[in-house]
Amino acid sequence: MIESTLRFILNNVVAPVVNIITYPFIERKWKQDCKKLPLTQEHKELYLIIHQHTARKLFKFPDLVNCQDFNDKIQWLKLFDQDELQIKCSDKLKVRDYVEEKAGTKYLVPMFQAVKSFDEINFDELPESFVMKTNHDSGTVVLVKNKANLDKKKAKMELEASLNRKFGRSVGEWAYSFIPPRIIIEHYIEPNNSAPPADYKFYCVNGEVKFCHYIYDRGNNSKEQLLSENGDDLKTPLHEKFELGTDFVIPPNWNEMLEVAKKVSAEFKCVRVDIFSSQGSIFVGEMTFWPMAGTYRGEGQKFFGTYLDFDRSTYKKSVL
Repeated sequence: MIESTLRFILNNVVAPVVNIITYPFIERKWKQDCKKLPLTQEHKELYLIIHQHTARKLFKFPDLVNCQDFNDKIQWLKLFDQDELQIKCSDKLKVRDYVEEKAGTKYLVPMFQAVKSFDEINFDELPESFVMKTNHDSGTVVLVKNKANLDKKKAKMELEASLNRKFGRSVGEWAYSFIPPRIIIEHYIEPNNSAPPADYKFYCVNGEVKFCHYIYDRGNNSKEQLLSENGDDLKTPLHEKFELGTDFVIPPNWNEMLEVAKKVSAEFKCVRVDIFSSQGSIFVGEMTFWPMAGTYRGEGQKFFGTYLDFDRSTYKKSVL
């Protein structure tokens, strides 16, 4: 644990200085953890990155030996549950093949094009509304409701910037470094009652749904609810930026969503399966192995850490 004086320093310096300050503390912790965990030199760089990032965000180091918190378990997964299949499933383009194999084509958002650069997009072949996003990062999305009104210059700048950006490695999300960047153009999922479709984020352990993070009213005082597999409200927040809501009603296709999440997650120790439900149709959006890079704030992450009860007695060899 970083001492209170160091906490104060970390809160008042820039990231490169944080790395310098924390390095000797991390080195000492590395030696201690090596006695209790299957750490090798292949893990060393990632171990360092994880600890520096956690220190910057949470002013503490992760407990990898007796991890109970949600955040600590996510850091454990980064180090000891590496699999090349995670690279494929972190790729928003290649994961489509995986979802099709495990659940079926009907759960894929219809895709129009996948290109290496913005200039390769054939706008003449696109419908009036569509979504453009990159396959290797988080959050780069351009919603196009009317093609005639699209600011192509602005969209190009945003998407090309994403293509050129190295994503994930600096926070320990190692798989994204191996994904060839692409722009994907998909079907525009129509809103429900003029509001964006709600997100159903199913947290799964070995193919079993542990809880669902339900997010709705996106862009308009976004709200969240955490739900059990039975749809019961757990009444505990997870994301500090969302208001805790109360509006969830079990949808008619709830059980179908659960089944899709279970099928897609079955091969993994722990993964989040993101699903949209719109006008009766279910779409798998993406798979996320390290939500928020394991740096949620607040007591909620401690509560939900108890739900991620995966086996930590088995390890996988580093693929880095």
